[in-house]
Formats: sequence, structure tokens, C-alpha cells
Amino acid sequence: MKTVIQIAKLVLGSALFLLGAFFILVHVGRGCSFGGIEKSKGSVPSQPTALSQPQLFDSKKALQSKNIVPLVVIGSGPAGLSAALYGARSSLYTLVFEGRTPGGQLTETTYVENWPGTPKLLGAELINITRKQAERFGAIVIADSIANVDFSQWPFLLKTEEGHELHALSVVIATGAKPRLLNDTRKTPGEKEYWAHGVTTCAVCDAPFYKGKKVVVVGGGDSAVEEATYLTAYAESVIMLVRGPALRAAPAMQARLKEFPKIKVLYNTYIEEIVGDKTLSVTAVKIHNVQEKKSQVLPVAGVFLAIGHHPNSDIFKKWVTTDKEGYITLTSRNQHTNVPGVFAAGDVSDKVYKQAGVASGDGIKAALDAYEFLQAHGYNESFVKQIEKNYFDPHPEADTYKLRKILSVKDFEKLAQEHPLLIVEVGAEHCASCKTLVKTMQSVASQLGEKASFATISLDDSSQELIKRFNLKSVPSLLIFKKEKLSSRYDQQLFSKRELYTMINQLLADA
Repeated sequence: MKTVIQIAKLVLGSALFLLGAFFILVHVGRGCSFGGIEKSKGSVPSQPTALSQPQLFDSKKALQSKNIVPLVVIGSGPAGLSAALYGARSSLYTLVFEGRTPGGQLTETTYVENWPGTPKLLGAELINITRKQAERFGAIVIADSIANVDFSQWPFLLKTEEGHELHALSVVIATGAKPRLLNDTRKTPGEKEYWAHGVTTCAVCDAPFYKGKKVVVVGGGDSAVEEATYLTAYAESVIMLVRGPALRAAPAMQARLKEFPKIKVLYNTYIEEIVGDKTLSVTAVKIHNVQEKKSQVLPVAGVFLAIGHHPNSDIFKKWVTTDKEGYITLTSRNQHTNVPGVFAAGDVSDKVYKQAGVASGDGIKAALDAYEFLQAHGYNESFVKQIEKNYFDPHPEADTYKLRKILSVKDFEKLAQEHPLLIVEVGAEHCASCKTLVKTMQSVASQLGEKASFATISLDDSSQELIKRFNLKSVPSLLIFKKEKLSSRYDQQLFSKRELYTMINQLLADA
């Protein structure tokens, strides 16, 4: 009898040992330990050299590093700000790098009507509320972009566009997606030539330029319907060009179209060519109906694209696994990438839902995953006391330089005569990217304000005469005048402080 009992104990002990070993393997494979990296399904990074050895995750390296940040959030849309909120609430020193499109795509939309608990709210307002909430808990939002990352070492090395280097203990990638263009799928003459001069992707930004004019919206999803309905407040007529036989928009969005008699929908139709004149203005589009196999020319002044997005994942592809479309692939039902300590949330990793609410939830999950990751590897009150003296200090600059306001042609002529070099930002109150350009201008002007003049034109205040004189068709724009003549213009283009400073310094040197 004793022999039987001994054998049973031996078998039971072996089973428990195997079960424990299995649990450890699964735990490591999920990326919850510095000991391994799970290979997600999808494309393999071109150089999969990210961390994979336990010794590389030695906490002593963090103690020896400078410019440490326990949680870095890259991106400031719903996913990024939600991650920042939960990271800061967990008492993590949390930095958010806004990127060149602060607030992401939500700032370019109109009203959000499907946010839980909120009947109707402007996208930009929703972003502003979420940002303030995150900042209230201690998150720091920085007007800078991450230009390069190195996930082959830990703490992770991040470099910003402004030239800063910092070491992150954990990272949430929430860089979102950028609009897809016609040329991405079919060569369309005129798209590149008239970009920002009649061709755009943001009705909220550029609709005021098309008062009383005819425009087309390309696309059949929710975004296209939203663009079309918003444009009716300005345009004489709006034609939606849908490539397929039906709209893909949600039923509620499709029902809304019936409320706008200005909108007409053409199905099975795509743009063959965008036509313009010598003044760089769109005058028409040549369209083709695939069902009728006929082409025709529509006289229009504006082309608004709403045909999907590409994920902003390029700088991460060397380190994290992505699918063939560039979306970062995640492991299991969490926000883990194949690199332990690096997480992703929002449209950069979501190719299915693409909703602000889903992105926000993903951001929350990513922050919780990051907190669990740090705690599991020695991040506690004692550890914080040892490293906080080496935290990265962003030193937010006080943008006190006041840009001169140009409200009329007379204002411009007077200011242009005062200085041989005049730099003018063209923006609008509703444009988030414009605010970023203004901050950049203020920072550069604080250093070069005695050598050049810096001013701003706001569409909300300026005269139509001024808008027509400079053929303004999109925001933000940057106009550079040398001796009262337009020397250069940059439409829908943003600059880092370093880029703008270098450019203006060169202009001063050449003067």
C-alpha cells in the first residue's frame, strides 16, 4: 500500500512540475517578462533585433541612465491621451509627444455623436477635455515628435525632432493613421499638382474656402458622409463619388444624407483626372462610371478625399511586427507588441473598428499593460526614488512672443515695408495643426524676432480680399515674403522648431 501511495505522490509531483513549467512558458511568451519576445502573426520586422535576452533587461541599467521616463506615449489622439490618463493615474511619470497632428484625426472631424455619455460634442473639444483630464493627473504633453526609436536596448532610446534623447522604461505607440490618397491605389493626374490648392482631406479645415462653390467628396464610408454634410454649410453643391455600388457608411449616417438636398451621390464612379488652371486652382474632375463605361467632366472647385488611411508605423517597423499593410500586430487580447515593454493602441494597430471609443479603450488597456509590465520587473516606490532624479525634464518653453495680426491687405503692405523678411502663418481657430505651427513660429520668433517679422493671418478674422490676393485654399500655410514679394509658400506642411529656425536663418544669411 505504501508503495502505491509513493508512486501516486511521485506522479502528482511530476504533473505539478510540468504544469508550473507550462505556466512560466506561457507567461514569458505573452511578453510579461523580460525573458522573451512573442512573434506575432504577420510580417516579420526587416531587422528583428529587438530585445530578447533576459540580461538586457537588467534594472541596474535604468539606474545608470539619464533622461529616464517610466512611460512614454507617442501620439495625442484618443488612444494616446487615454493611455496618458491611466498612466498618470497609476502614478507613472508620463510624457506624451503630440506629433505633427495634435489630437489626431478626431480634431479634423465635426461632431462626435457616439461617445458614451455625451449626446453631441465636437471632435476637437473631446480631445481638449481628455487632454486636460490627463494633465490634471500629472501627464505632461509635449509639442514635439518622436523621430527615431531603438528597441534593441533597455531602457529604450527615443530621439525627438527637436534633438532630445530620452530613455523610456515602457512605450505606448499611438501614432494613428494618415489619409490615403488617390495615387496610392490608382495613378490620378492632377492630384499631386493641385494638392492643397483644391485637393484636400479635411473639410473641417478647408470648407470655408469653398463658399458658394461646387465640390466633390470621394469615398463612401462614415468619414465621406461626414465630410459631405459638413461642406453643405459652405458649398453650393456636393457630389459624393462612390467607387462601389453602395455606401459603406453606417445606416444612421446614410439616413442623415436625406436631410441634405445639396448632396448628390454617384455610384460605381471614380476620378480619372483632376483638372486645374494656371493659377493652381482646381476647375474640374474627369470621372468614369465603371457600370456604364462612360466618362464625363464635372466643373468643381474642390476635391475632398475620404478613402481610408495608412497606419503611421514606419519608424517602428524595424523593431515591431506589422502586417502587410503596416498595422502593428498585437499578441492575444492585450496591447502587447512582440517587444516586451512596447505596446500599441488605436488606429496604428486597429485595422477593423477604427472608432474613437475603441481607440480610447485600447489606450487604457495599453497603459494598464505597461503598468503591469513595470511592476512585474521591480518598478516600485523604492525604485522610483532612485531614478526620479534622472527623469527627463522637457523644459516647456514659454511662447510669449506675440505674432502680429494681418487682417487686411493694408495691414500686410504696412508690415511688409517694415522688414525685408516677413514670415506669415495662415490658420484658423478650428485647425489643430495651425496651433502647432503657431507655437513653432512663436518659439523661433523669440530667437529671431529682431532679424525678421513674424505674423499670422486667421481665416476667422481676415478679409476676402486678403484671401484672394494670396490664393489661400488650405490651412495651415506658411508664406515667406522677401522685400514685399512672395518668395516661398508651404501649404498643409508643418515644421519642427529646428527645421523652421534653420530655414529662416538661411534666408537671413542669403539676404
